[in-house]
Amino acid sequence: MDVLRALSRIVTGGGVVLSLLLFYSCSSTGSSGGSRGYQYSEYSPTISADGRTMIYQADIDQPKKYQIYAKQKVFDKWSKPMSLDSINSKYNDGGCFITYDQNALIFTSDRPGGLGNCDLWISQRQGERWSEPVNMGAPINSPGYDGFASLSPDGTELFFVRECPEKKGCAEKLGIYYAKKVGDRWTEPKKMPAPINTDYCEFGPVILADNLSLIFSSTRPGGSGGYDLYKVERTESGGWGRPINLGGFINTKGEDSLIAIPASGEIMYYTKSMSGNEEEKREGVRRIFSVPIPENLQQTKVVIVKGTVRDKRKTDKTLFAEIAITDINSDARPKIIYSNRDDGKYIVILNKGKICDFSVRSSGYLFYSRKIDLTDVRQYKEINEDILLEPIVVGANIVLNTMYFEFRKYGLLKESKYELNRIIKLLNENPTMRVEISGHTDNIGSDRVNQKLSEKRARSVVEYLVKNGIARHRLEAKGYGKTRPIATNKSEEGRQENRRVEIEVLSI
Repeated sequence: MDVLRALSRIVTGGGVVLSLLLFYSCSSTGSSGGSRGYQYSEYSPTISADGRTMIYQADIDQPKKYQIYAKQKVFDKWSKPMSLDSINSKYNDGGCFITYDQNALIFTSDRPGGLGNCDLWISQRQGERWSEPVNMGAPINSPGYDGFASLSPDGTELFFVRECPEKKGCAEKLGIYYAKKVGDRWTEPKKMPAPINTDYCEFGPVILADNLSLIFSSTRPGGSGGYDLYKVERTESGGWGRPINLGGFINTKGEDSLIAIPASGEIMYYTKSMSGNEEEKREGVRRIFSVPIPENLQQTKVVIVKGTVRDKRKTDKTLFAEIAITDINSDARPKIIYSNRDDGKYIVILNKGKICDFSVRSSGYLFYSRKIDLTDVRQYKEINEDILLEPIVVGANIVLNTMYFEFRKYGLLKESKYELNRIIKLLNENPTMRVEISGHTDNIGSDRVNQKLSEKRARSVVEYLVKNGIARHRLEAKGYGKTRPIATNKSEEGRQENRRVEIEVLSI
């Protein structure tokens, strides 16, 4: 398909026909013909962070009638396509992007109810289904054309395509915009700076899982053909570097755009003509293929943590929970991700080289926390971990996993502040709750020394809480020394588990 000819159907200022633009839109991986035996086409893939769900556009059931489909990867094989009926309409729907937390699908549509001739819409994942789409509204959508969006892994930046009337180097006058999310609202979109935007056309931005690399297409001079794919990276100062052409492993003399890359960063999904002639200007059959990305062009390595949040006492009960990730070294504002409301599944993307404070909380439950050290990460990695949250009932007890003290002393280290502040928040949200803070040790040293050390550590925590507004009568400090081990004391790993502080609910 000739993208330039497709995009030229856009008429700046109103009353546009976008069917050909959206025809070059969402995709999957298919074999031969549809239910009526003709050769269908697939377009514009988007891939989930874990690489196991692909959503795309295809005309499987009726020639040139494009709808959105999904496939699942099971044991390295793709399932048959499933139409997303709750999203599809009789209008043009495409330009899909599945968010990195896998809880939402953003797509482009000219269906009624929008602000312009083509708008961005969003659907929420409801377990195995997708909700009825909602228009993203102003300021993301405008009276003109807005489409082909990509949301950053932390959910705070949206990159998308908008008309740029001032452009002189291409008839379609398309450029890349971005908006930032502050609280629950989007800021007014801004045009991305040069040299990302040029006087030529820029299209199809995709922010990668590392949140540092952006892939997009451009008709700027120096490419192989019409649209070429480029990569640009964020700089340490927070700006953007100079885009580089991705070269011959993916760019052709034809139109190269609309790709998908999972969090592993090692493979790219794209569409190409089944005829093998990317220069042909007729609307031929196109399918989704994959190609390895050269190592020097890959994104920065990341780690995925994923699983399901559950009730610890009723493990078949899944939970909607807030997941907070803080870079301990920079002490930046935490990144907030949510588990799915309907099935409790979550997925978090973490960048290599960081030490992260990781915590999970849900209304009516005690929190869960741990430290994740990624300083030695060299390759992409997936960590599968179901989170079991203890309901707030009398006798409920959790280990404060990120409470740190000076070696063999009771002074709190500054890294403990995240855990301490979680306790404060828990107690403020449950103003009648009384708790026991208990200290525990391993079996190294005398019973007397261990008993005193555990008592002093528990009191250190209580004193911090009191200084930060928690009434003393709500807190009870106890030391148990080595008398309550939760692991063997015959290994360093076991002894480390036994050196801990716990919190137990005494009354509600």
